Amino acid sequence: MKRTLYLFIACITFSFYPNSFINAQGGVAINTVGAAPDISALFDVNSVNKGQLMPRLTTAQRDAIATPATGLTIFNTDCKVYNYNAGTPGSPVWATINASNVLLAGVSIVASPVGAICSGASVTFTATPSNGINSPSYQWQVNGGNVGANGATYTTTSLNNGDVVTCVLSTGEACVSGSPATSNAITMAVNIVPSITGITSTGFCSGSAVTLGASANLGTINWYANATGGSSLSSGASFTISGLNATTTYYVDATANGCTTPSRTPVTATFYPNTPGQPGAISGPPTVNKNDTATYSVNAVNNAATYSWTVTSGTITSGQGTTSILVTWPDSSSIGSVSVAATNPCGTSASQSISIGIQELIFAYTGNMQTFTVGPTITSLTIEAFGAQGGSTTGENGSGNWTGGLGADIKGTFAVNNGQVIDILVGGQGGYGGCSCASGGGGGSWAVSAGQLLLVAGGGGGGFNCNYYGGANGGSGQAGNNGGNGVPAPTASAGHAGGTGGSGGNGCYGGGGGGWYTAGTDFCGGYGGQAYPGAAVNDGGGYGGGGGGYSGCCGGSGGGGGYSGGSSGNSDGCAGGGGGSYNTGTNQTNNAGVRTGNGLVIVTW
Repeated sequence: MKRTLYLFIACITFSFYPNSFINAQGGVAINTVGAAPDISALFDVNSVNKGQLMPRLTTAQRDAIATPATGLTIFNTDCKVYNYNAGTPGSPVWATINASNVLLAGVSIVASPVGAICSGASVTFTATPSNGINSPSYQWQVNGGNVGANGATYTTTSLNNGDVVTCVLSTGEACVSGSPATSNAITMAVNIVPSITGITSTGFCSGSAVTLGASANLGTINWYANATGGSSLSSGASFTISGLNATTTYYVDATANGCTTPSRTPVTATFYPNTPGQPGAISGPPTVNKNDTATYSVNAVNNAATYSWTVTSGTITSGQGTTSILVTWPDSSSIGSVSVAATNPCGTSASQSISIGIQELIFAYTGNMQTFTVGPTITSLTIEAFGAQGGSTTGENGSGNWTGGLGADIKGTFAVNNGQVIDILVGGQGGYGGCSCASGGGGGSWAVSAGQLLLVAGGGGGGFNCNYYGGANGGSGQAGNNGGNGVPAPTASAGHAGGTGGSGGNGCYGGGGGGWYTAGTDFCGGYGGQAYPGAAVNDGGGYGGGGGGYSGCCGGSGGGGGYSGGSSGNSDGCAGGGGGSYNTGTNQTNNAGVRTGNGLVIVTW
């Protein structure tokens, strides 16, 4: 079969090439002189005036060859190179024999301006493709992140020191390798532009020098007479001028590492011809409530640079140095004052003052009804009532100290009219009578107008202790309307529930506290507290609806007085519960168990 193929090739060869020759080993020679083929060659072509042409295909035609054999060779007419399949027929890889003819993608960039820049300065980067590549696309990058648009230039004002700028070139152009290509990297040196961070603009009096000051975050500070242009008058953080007789403005900038502040900052030397006059009358309320805030002000004073305010018994919360301040007054009844003086570099004026009265009356325990009559300028009252503490006891034979419950704290604001009378009843602390085991409840503290209850703060229940049952502290005056339950000692039975709806409390061997509508009760021989307006009762009940105890030891202690009375025990061995409270005001504050000792009522407006 091979012999037949050789003869076929030979026949074709001799048909087209009369000077062809076939040797005995099967080699074929083509030449014009009839020379035999080289013994190592299967096919030997020799000529001095002609060449050999490979199949000539475009890139598209090459790629359209079906299952090209490994080693199949063509001449690429697009790229003017020889390609051969270095892959397989199923996965061809067209390699280039004369690769020096293929364009290599590349790009270089330059910056304008070149070198270090100041922060915020505009820099333009320009990309230049290498090897004559046409129509490339560009992707600019800063620190590896994409920025800008597709273009041969990139301009920015937001570079930081150490930022690295590069450009990535891509092209789909035929006969180009190495795409995408990354440019050289430009590392930016960016110097910070200094800024003026502090200005000291002082005034000066006629005939005196003025020193202006400035500070910068870095660099050298320079002073100028003009906003732009002109030589520096001085350098440094301060600049002293003498001989001025009018307000004058100077300008300051700072320079560091060749970078200067964007503009010069004005600094004004203000001229004052003389000491300012005394401020006029102070505007603001001459009387205030506890914990109020109030504004006090004066009209501007000619030639004043600043205003110095002083306040006694109050605190300036804002406005010092200006014509108006805000003052917070304390929780006390002391008399305060507000003063102000105007000042400038020439001196300080005489001060202007106003006395401030705290609008407050304090009603302490007296054992009697007290009254407050509303004045013609009063439209609103704030009333704060504290119930009295219940009685305490040292116990049977001095066996232990058990304290009375603390009185409630009830506060509200009420609209009032001129001439309106407020009845004030302050509760008294409970005591104890013939028995050291039991004690009386504390009285409630009341504010009532024309028979209408404004508010009441419940009193605390009496403490209890005896050897048989043990001891218990009295219950606190309540924040709510209902009276507190009786508080049993450790081995005693449960106490009665406190009074409700304005009724007195209940008890057995210990009186219930009196309420708004009804007195407290005792079913076993104790002393119930009286209803409002109440009175002190036997065995230590406090005035103002306080409950009394029982004179026999190991009985029970009295409940506190209030809107609803506190209760005592179902049997003996209980401390008293605290009285209930009531509040019809606005801006309410209602707290249980606050007051020690006798009660208290504070009226402010």
